[in-house]
Amino acid sequence: MRLLVIGGSGLVGSHLLAEALRRGHHAFGTFRERAVPGLEPLDAARLADFEALLDRHRPDRVIHAAGWTWVDGCEDDPARAMEENCHQPVRLAEICQRRGLRFAYISTSYIFDGSAGPYDESAVPAPINAYARSKWEAEQRLVAATDGSVLLPRVICVYGVEARRKNFAYQVGDALRVGKILTLPSDQRGNPTWAGDIARTTVDLLERAERGAFHLGGADPDCDRIAWAEHLVRSFKQVGVEAATGFTIVPKSTAILAQKALRPLHAGMVSRRLARPCFGPADDAAICREIAGTTR
Repeated sequence: MRLLVIGGSGLVGSHLLAEALRRGHHAFGTFRERAVPGLEPLDAARLADFEALLDRHRPDRVIHAAGWTWVDGCEDDPARAMEENCHQPVRLAEICQRRGLRFAYISTSYIFDGSAGPYDESAVPAPINAYARSKWEAEQRLVAATDGSVLLPRVICVYGVEARRKNFAYQVGDALRVGKILTLPSDQRGNPTWAGDIARTTVDLLERAERGAFHLGGADPDCDRIAWAEHLVRSFKQVGVEAATGFTIVPKSTAILAQKALRPLHAGMVSRRLARPCFGPADDAAICREIAGTTR
């Protein structure tokens, strides 16, 4: 397999690249703003640059693991959200379709409204914020643009080592180390999911040329943010990161937090399409050890 990972500098994209290379595939990736050694620059709005990239590397699979994921930012600028999360990947998919290349797109549990989770692949999406609308619109357009051949891994609550140190595990680790008050929503639930598991399963799906939506979620679709944070704290302490004076976790309801974009409260996912519907528990102590090494 020859795989191009658009967004190879991100959390999911970097793990996808590492997994594909580990299996001996020819895999290469792109970044948009922050240069990463070994990756190539790509602005997905510049279609000629994308075509030149395809000409140079001749992939047979392309996976879009990029986009604008700042949920509250998307609420302020829904046009940008739709452009980066929907229109751009659809244009790239159309180019791939003309060239006979398989296309995949990392989607999200946010396409569900969170009123009746956990959701399997047969559930009907009902997005409640601008970010989610852009992702659900992309899914539908990509199905049309690829004659139904697109692969749509949907992910949720992803954590793991990443260059930009943005995901929830870093937030908890940084707060623990510097003694920060961590205010978290007590009523938002979903599967904590290690990016390495997502990468492993997605590469499996790419190798088999699967199509359609697959729900890639960790073992506990009903985990709330407080329980997840407390588990991460224990894992960090297990590898020698002690709580600085002042660290505490403060639970508050989503209504009190008044986040700009609506959040699906119970957006956990399960799979009816995977042979192993849920991932097993990740080695969070090992993951937190790596994360702790990047926070100092």
